[in-house]
Amino acid sequence: MAARPFKRPDPDEDDDDARREALSTSEDESPNRLVVGLDCRSMNLYRFLRVRFPRMPHGELRRWIGEQLVRVNGTPVTDSRPLRFGDLVEVDAEVTRPVARGTRALRPEVIHRDASLIAVAKPSGLATAGERSARVPHLLGLLRRAAPDAPVKLVHRIDKSASGVVLFALGTEAKRALQAEFAARRAVKDYVALVSGHVEDAPQRIDAPLTLRRGRIAKMVATPDRGKPAVTLVRGLLRFRGYTLVHARPVTGRTHQIRAHLRHLGHSLVGDALYDGEEQLWLSRIKLDYRHARGERERPLLDRLALHAFRLRITSPATGEAVTCVAPLPRELRSALRQLQKAAGTRIVNDFDALLADPIGARAGGDPFCAIPVGSP
Repeated sequence: MAARPFKRPDPDEDDDDARREALSTSEDESPNRLVVGLDCRSMNLYRFLRVRFPRMPHGELRRWIGEQLVRVNGTPVTDSRPLRFGDLVEVDAEVTRPVARGTRALRPEVIHRDASLIAVAKPSGLATAGERSARVPHLLGLLRRAAPDAPVKLVHRIDKSASGVVLFALGTEAKRALQAEFAARRAVKDYVALVSGHVEDAPQRIDAPLTLRRGRIAKMVATPDRGKPAVTLVRGLLRFRGYTLVHARPVTGRTHQIRAHLRHLGHSLVGDALYDGEEQLWLSRIKLDYRHARGERERPLLDRLALHAFRLRITSPATGEAVTCVAPLPRELRSALRQLQKAAGTRIVNDFDALLADPIGARAGGDPFCAIPVGSP
């Protein structure tokens, strides 16, 4: 069976949207059928199965390969060979894949709505728009089902593994107006991210062009002499034992920009194995006297990408007024941060909205980044 050709995005999607789709390994009609994306190209088969079935015992994955239960492009495979972009991997075994957080509830959480736009809080693990199969839930589809009479249009995306504010337009004219706001960099996007290491409180500007590296695993890398201009403003918010909660504001909108820029600084995000981050956050790593009960396995404090689109500020096409949309931190992120604060012996901070509004390092006004000239990247 030949692998299906890679599906190109719609013509009205920009170049970064095309890269986002290419960087994702997409599911086909069932959990047993997987198409290899650029991020998994050149992975060996065993590693690919581990990535796509993270809760399946490793011995079971090896059994699948050894007993010829895995086919690549229709041919049974018994060794852990490298895969190629576009390969179709089929598993002839009972597969139970974890359901993405939020996909069970078929009513998207709307945080703001007017005559021209809808702002929704996206959970981690749910794609913003459709992947290869209409059977795989995605935010745009769920929103259209929840509001079948509304002309919901895609305006922008955030990473599937991230959470937070996503904006949709109501109608074609509103979509054009909102996308013009993003293109002119008038839309202000504020993220929080948990990263390894110590990040200074003082705001700083990361000005490093990004390009797609098509090596063993495709990802965005900082390339000073080439690539697309990319600027991110960052500052440390809270420091823990070995970690920092960071406020990041992307001025440009490149694929994986915050993840690649923070990696460029030497501070990979928790849960971001693609950019050399820890795959999971464990209490035993941060609590020196940690002991778990005999016979019990430790569960990770956090097993998702620690990146959240906290706030989005934009002008509404319907009213011409500024709109601020805030998506509170999901429960799993709040719980992990609370444990980090306890382990570090610091004051427990729960009001993250106030924390992000604190004008650290600012000369005037309430914007913490107003002291940094954005300029033209």
